[in-house]
Amino acid sequence: MTASSTGRQPFKRSIGAAAAAAAMSVGALIWPSLSQAAPAVRLSWQDFAQDPKNVESLRKAVAVMKARNAAPQTSPEFRKSWTYWANMHGYFGPQSPFGTLAANEQRVSAKDLKYFKGIADATPPDQVATDVWAQCQHGTPWFFAWHRLYLYYFEKQLQEASGNPDLHLPYWDYTNPSQLKMPAEFTKPTYVDGTGKKQGNPLYESRRAPGWQTGKQSLNTNSTNIDSALMKQKTFTGYQDAIENNVHGYIHCTVAVTCPVTDMGSVPYSSNDPIFWVHHANIDRMWSCWTNLQGNSNPTDPTFLNKQFAFINADGQEVTNKVSDLFGGGLIDYKYEQEVNCARTASTHLAAEEQNMTNRAGQAPMAAGSARNPPGSARLLNAPTKPLLLTKSKNSLHVDFVQAEEQKPLQGLASSGNAAVRTETVLTLRDISFKAHPGTMFNVYLQSAGDPKKKLQVGTLSFFTVPPGVGGHHGDAAHQHPSTGLTREFDVTDALRSLDGGSRKGVTVSFEATTGREGDQDVPAVNEAAQLTVGGIDFQVRPPQ
Repeated sequence: MTASSTGRQPFKRSIGAAAAAAAMSVGALIWPSLSQAAPAVRLSWQDFAQDPKNVESLRKAVAVMKARNAAPQTSPEFRKSWTYWANMHGYFGPQSPFGTLAANEQRVSAKDLKYFKGIADATPPDQVATDVWAQCQHGTPWFFAWHRLYLYYFEKQLQEASGNPDLHLPYWDYTNPSQLKMPAEFTKPTYVDGTGKKQGNPLYESRRAPGWQTGKQSLNTNSTNIDSALMKQKTFTGYQDAIENNVHGYIHCTVAVTCPVTDMGSVPYSSNDPIFWVHHANIDRMWSCWTNLQGNSNPTDPTFLNKQFAFINADGQEVTNKVSDLFGGGLIDYKYEQEVNCARTASTHLAAEEQNMTNRAGQAPMAAGSARNPPGSARLLNAPTKPLLLTKSKNSLHVDFVQAEEQKPLQGLASSGNAAVRTETVLTLRDISFKAHPGTMFNVYLQSAGDPKKKLQVGTLSFFTVPPGVGGHHGDAAHQHPSTGLTREFDVTDALRSLDGGSRKGVTVSFEATTGREGDQDVPAVNEAAQLTVGGIDFQVRPPQ
């Protein structure tokens, strides 16, 4: 049953038409006009937590929602419970697209089965639940849009449960290098309330990687840097994919012991963790950051805009929205504390190239194909690379660059840059395939051919959204359904130029298994049965997309 079905959903009402009538633009996110109330502000956690009343309201809201888990399952009260809202993202069960608990347990190692204890299969109790459960969008055009609607209605639930209409969902600003540790309010099983009484902490989740509780672990500053995607991706699809496949998946797999272990590492269980919501608020903020950059715009394709999703409002009733309702100020009533100037720093070479392009504005273009105006895209490789099997904790492959005379201008642009020409160099990992979940992430590095001691991280391969049908560690043939054809791109412009002129001879691309956590004592275990393979490696010099 789709969200657009009618005639048999007693708690359903549509608000799409009203929102569409109020829309002023579908091409960009525009806040309500000055004649309307000023939008609320979602704060970074570090600022949100400065006022203890904010944290108190959030804790109360989560505690009330969790208490509602015991309500009759067909009641509007249950529709406002923590379990119900988690199940809207995903759940384990025979009717779930993510499969049963037992099937998901087959995907993890025996030592990680303890993280599934206490979890049970669920079944939608009525048609409303069937409509709204397990809707999360990953790897589709609606990743940003669906999660924005999800967070919007969840915020209304928080306000209703807390009794505080001024409570707004904060975001964990881990793109800020000073905020790489999980907020302390989430890491302890108990806290002391305003009366001095010790209470169970509703923001705590015991299924995270144990080290988060100590406060000693932190995220990797390279893996949380979105500057390249934010500043260079000029298409909505390119930017959305870059965020979803990189920092989004990295956070999920890093908060968990690993993917696909519960809690945050398992798609159908991840939204049970309160940290999920402040993580996704930051992902939603990243969308606003990109939209607010000059020249960027959201899709205007009717297929994208007319897509409908069903949710639950603060009264426990089902509502539907079109994606178009997100634009024009008719629905979204908030903005983020920081949604402009979101990059950490502008890279030196990019700033120089931007200035040069400004200086050359209005001048006649240079001859096509010249060193100062390279073709739209050109490969640096001398020959196709061999497939690389990632079965060890450290794996590497040396890549030779073309040494032909006509390639020298491109080599110069890749390794040194040219202030007169704006280009980027992209590392593409093609035809990534595996027979089972890899069981770990891999940091991706470049090493200089001239000086192997020079090694720079250029990205992280995470596997949060591996399809449910892909099998697990136990080698059961019934669960070995391969996944093939994945592609991941990393901007290596700055890294390649930092590796000096020796990079013109080629580089070594290396993959090192990682938990994603700095200060972690856990040793990442590669699932050799996965037969994780990178089918090919490309380096391309091209204009920024």
